[in-house]
Amino acid sequence: MRTVVGVSMIVAAAALAGCGKHDTKTYTDNNGNSVAVSNSGDHMTMTGSNGEKVEVGGNQDLSGKLPAYLPMYPGGQVKSSVFGNAKDGNSGMVMFHTKAAAADVIAFYKGKAMAAGMSDAMDMNSGGTILYAGNNDKTNQTVQVAATGSSDGTDVQLTWSSKK
Repeated sequence: MRTVVGVSMIVAAAALAGCGKHDTKTYTDNNGNSVAVSNSGDHMTMTGSNGEKVEVGGNQDLSGKLPAYLPMYPGGQVKSSVFGNAKDGNSGMVMFHTKAAAADVIAFYKGKAMAAGMSDAMDMNSGGTILYAGNNDKTNQTVQVAATGSSDGTDVQLTWSSKK
């Protein structure tokens, strides 16, 4: 994952300049590490020569990308997302908006995390933002949720990782 992320950072500005186009370009650094960058609308996929992949997108289809124990919050509207798949595990982040209250969103994901065998690592309310983190040392899974309420609902950042 380190190679993909490192090379990806180098080419991200160039790749983003092509947003809206449908094309693939391959970039290689001075050490011979390469990454193929595919753009399709507001979705970009970066795949390293070792097969590791990072996907970045706006309002994209999340089917099969979220862990089974962390479904999308009902009625949530995706604003952006990042997914990474590597030989040592997977991780991701989804930012979305919902009309639900922040406390309801946190309760939903806390329940899902506990059902997946996670224990509470953090539960905090600070300045209008409710934060929750859970982990499972046996399965090497983590989840973090930040929910900030506003006059028209709640903005949520859902982050997770799973190590093999």
